[in-house]
Amino acid sequence: MAKADPNPSKPIEPNSDGSPLLYRRMLPYLQPVKGRFILGILIGVAAAAFNVVILQSFEIIFSLVLRGQTENMGKNFDFFGINLNPARLLGVPDDTAVSFQIALVACACIPVLFAIRGLLEYLNKYCLAWVGNKMLYAIRNDTFASILKQSPAFFGGSKAGELIQTVFNQTSVAQRNAVQLVQLVTSSPLKVIAILSLLFWKYPFFTFMSLFVFPLCVLPVVRLSKRVKKSGRQEEEQAGAMLTAMHESFGGIRLVKAYSRESYEVARFEQANNAMSLNAIRWQRASEMAGPIVESVASLGISVGLLYWWKMEYEAGAFMLVILALTQLYPPAKELSKANLLLQKTAYAVSNVVAILDREPDIKDKPNAIILPKIKGEVSLENVTFTYRNQEGQPLDQPAVKAISLKLDPGKFYAFVGPSGAGKSTLFSLLLRFYEPDSGRVLIDGIDVRSVTQQSLRENIGIVSQDTFLFHDTIRENIRYGRLNATEEEIVAAAKKSHAHDFIMAQNKGYDTVVGDAGCNLSGGQKQRLSIARAVLRNAPILLLDEATSALDTETERIIQDAIHQLSEGKTVIAIAHRLSTIMEADQIVVMREGRIQAVGTHAELLATSELYQNLNALQFHET
Repeated sequence: MAKADPNPSKPIEPNSDGSPLLYRRMLPYLQPVKGRFILGILIGVAAAAFNVVILQSFEIIFSLVLRGQTENMGKNFDFFGINLNPARLLGVPDDTAVSFQIALVACACIPVLFAIRGLLEYLNKYCLAWVGNKMLYAIRNDTFASILKQSPAFFGGSKAGELIQTVFNQTSVAQRNAVQLVQLVTSSPLKVIAILSLLFWKYPFFTFMSLFVFPLCVLPVVRLSKRVKKSGRQEEEQAGAMLTAMHESFGGIRLVKAYSRESYEVARFEQANNAMSLNAIRWQRASEMAGPIVESVASLGISVGLLYWWKMEYEAGAFMLVILALTQLYPPAKELSKANLLLQKTAYAVSNVVAILDREPDIKDKPNAIILPKIKGEVSLENVTFTYRNQEGQPLDQPAVKAISLKLDPGKFYAFVGPSGAGKSTLFSLLLRFYEPDSGRVLIDGIDVRSVTQQSLRENIGIVSQDTFLFHDTIRENIRYGRLNATEEEIVAAAKKSHAHDFIMAQNKGYDTVVGDAGCNLSGGQKQRLSIARAVLRNAPILLLDEATSALDTETERIIQDAIHQLSEGKTVIAIAHRLSTIMEADQIVVMREGRIQAVGTHAELLATSELYQNLNALQFHET
């Protein structure tokens, strides 16, 4: 089993050495569909073997047709070890001439033979394509799930566009080219072996003379594979950069518009798009070069063989059969020449997907983790210290929180105040187990949060933050996100408690109104009320309020505060606030600075005893 990354914020650096071992990681996804896969391979084998049947049949057809009516039907043919005589097969004398009707029937067999081979090849490709799409479905699901299992530190060091590129495009590249490689290494070699076996059996010296120049193809193709490997990696990297530019431009469209940076964003996109296009052209140029090299070498072999045929004074009909066999031989040979190029080009995409699939999250449940039941809401911090790390995995100079010890009783209202960077939000992240402390413990109802499952822990915690996120979905589904099995009545009740019902009903489609990307069709206050409704529906014993009203006007803040008051009843409420007016009624206010607790008390007590709190109060209320 892979180990958790000691540096979760470091971007993934896949091993793109092009080793076929990477593709072995895809084998577990083949297991559920191995029946259809084996069927596809067997049909591919049959299609390859049928090439020999076609060539043997063409030998008979050419012998009957090319000499016209002067040829009789009594000639014996060796058809896979069977002595086949067309005259005896039809029950006519051996000296019976080939009539127009016989020639017509013989020629009519040609499209029938090719139709049968075409059907077999279609079934082979369809079966493998079906298998590939089933594999892609499972690979994409697992890749997406693996990314979502990572901690916030991982996302802090990753670009969203590149992660989207991995899930959507690189999984497709891995699946598609794995299937193509299977087709190449099963069907194409069998075709080559089958045709060569027939040619060597019938015309060994001619076949040898035609093929002895083939090794000349190897060196150029090997040199091309090195170029393709580099181009393939760069193409995937630039595709990730292009998706990142798109994601950031669309996500920050209001900022882009406000600063009139449309031209700048277009230029940034064009730069990545241009680099990706150039690398795609390099790959295509190198890939397509393999085919002409093989054909040119093959033509030399045919020329040498033709001189030998002239010297031996063989029949023209037999030579046509041999040329037909060689023309059937070169397409699969060309495809095989591209196999290594294909492997090299897709190595980066495959290794990136494998790196994601095999990455263990740095925050994960213990094997014996228990499910946390419905809790009372007591929170304890015992000598907790935590330091963030940079992208190289080195701890920063100063811990975010230092030796924090605090006990919060259930059902009470607590507030954390202090200047920016004091460590307030870090404590929230530790409580939610987004990170784990370097030392000390975080306890819920006396239970260490590291000993319970992450899902059961977070089901006991509701959160309302200043950065409200809404999905591009209906109002109903955005509220339901708090508890997925909630009924319509519960959703409406939650909306009423959060003072959202009236504005929802004022929308054209009520609860079926689509809020737009990130809730762009709603005001800040409306989005905040939906966020509160989501928390109401969750009904968790612990409620975290992270600057929930900091960006709202006074009237909207009053409405939100009333909604939060109803939401807070009977819960342990922990709030981060810069506006002291919103937390004056807190049972306890915790004053923090530089990662340490400076003072704890009520508003009145802190005004009398804490210089830092006095300064914060003076700044907000303009006291002198």
